[in-house]
Amino acid sequence: MHTIATTALVGTARQDQPALTTDSPVDTLIAQFPAGEAERALLLSAGALTIYRQAGKVAESIPEMPVSAKAEQRPACSLSVSMLLHRMLLGEHNDLLPEALVRLDKAGLRLPYELLPMALALHTSKLRDAVYPVLGERGSWLSQFNPAWSWVNGYVPHLEGAFPSDAETIWQEGTTTQRCEILRRLRAIDAGKARAWLESAWKQEKAEVRLELLQTLEIGLSVEDEPFLERILDDRAASVKSAVPRLLARIPTSAFAERMRSRVDAILTYTQGKLKLKLPTTFDITWQRDGIAEKPQAGLGERAWWLIQLLAFVPPAHCEEQWQAGPGELIAAADADKFGKSIIEGWSRAAQLFSERQWLSPLWDWWQQQQGKKKLGGTTISDMRDTLIAYLPSREAEAKVQQMFINSTLPEDTDWDDLLAELPIPWSGEFSEAYLRTLRNHVASLQTGGKNYYPYSDPWYNSLERAALGLPASCFAAAVTPWALPNVANDWQIEQWRQQLQVFTETLRTRQRLIEEIKL
Repeated sequence: MHTIATTALVGTARQDQPALTTDSPVDTLIAQFPAGEAERALLLSAGALTIYRQAGKVAESIPEMPVSAKAEQRPACSLSVSMLLHRMLLGEHNDLLPEALVRLDKAGLRLPYELLPMALALHTSKLRDAVYPVLGERGSWLSQFNPAWSWVNGYVPHLEGAFPSDAETIWQEGTTTQRCEILRRLRAIDAGKARAWLESAWKQEKAEVRLELLQTLEIGLSVEDEPFLERILDDRAASVKSAVPRLLARIPTSAFAERMRSRVDAILTYTQGKLKLKLPTTFDITWQRDGIAEKPQAGLGERAWWLIQLLAFVPPAHCEEQWQAGPGELIAAADADKFGKSIIEGWSRAAQLFSERQWLSPLWDWWQQQQGKKKLGGTTISDMRDTLIAYLPSREAEAKVQQMFINSTLPEDTDWDDLLAELPIPWSGEFSEAYLRTLRNHVASLQTGGKNYYPYSDPWYNSLERAALGLPASCFAAAVTPWALPNVANDWQIEQWRQQLQVFTETLRTRQRLIEEIKL
């Protein structure tokens, strides 16, 4: 840090006037400033240094010309598409950029050269995944000249079934992201070899790296992974140990899975339509190794917390088989129990972990029914609908959200717009048509005169941004047809709606242009 910065931080009144230096030609000018005026000298020095930096610098010389980029394998997109992409890269409708780049890739096209600097500067993994295939040979070549673009050289594209010839080198020398990608691909081809690579490097890795690499065992998880995972239950890092139970629980024949089933069978039984719970009064120390935490979250009792965690690692289907009762019957029985809400949260976590579809829908319905209630005790979360709905088949998930927006005057249905983010896009035609039809009715009947109405708290108003991305092309024409807003003079709320609907229709028209301009 040069003396100008340190002087400014400390303050001129708190120190003797130092010799201001910048280790640049600016020092010659600073030396000519009159003495005795510390504040003036500091400000003049800072200004001079700023102008000097803005003036730029002489480019560094290179000993020889770099090797030219390889010949392009793809044609560039058209000028009109380039203009669309340019505006998106500048921030206009930038939420459409991933869709545009994916479509460009599917069409076998690449970005024009003039867009490469902005494209190479994209920094999120989602955007880099989308832009990498359309950078072309020039984009890859250009990335070597800016350290901020070096991600291209180390990027491992997500190609189905592809396994690079230098995979072992990448595993040994690559970044954590690269190594995880290589390990995922190898798991799909040879799970045993991938596990052997991981075991050989395990002790040398930092905890955060071990945690990321461990997630790759999700692919091809089998009983052969059990010995390695059992050892990791004793890992020195708590974050790593806590990730192991979710893996071991999904190996049905593992000793861990058997331990968990035995524990649940010992505390929970079902007879004559009723659940009977025998929770221990003290924490079993043997649970700790298997990832069961003793201390609960704030506002939750210890025994309820233990129950939730134990049930979360046992497939709900195990309860069905043991008690010969279906999900709906067992959820109803739990709802009547003192610890029922904790039981249902445990089952909800387990239904997601084990992807048990027959449980997901009735569990979601139960959580939906709780939304009208003021307090939900005995659980760590007041609302699990958004996580459960993400595991449902798309049509079933859409049906639940559709039922909510049709009945949106009911207290438990008012926040349906929050669930739109969990629906896969594009939406189905049936769901989209129902959405647009109900939206038009809502817009036409807006009553903004009430003192408690604000567009920003209206779920329909808030749904437009997601709908602009979710509607399928078959619904574009219906969606951009002029919207009939109430004719109220000087109403800021109506004007706000008009502006939001304009953004909505402009986004859809831009999507339509992408489809028309980038032919597949």
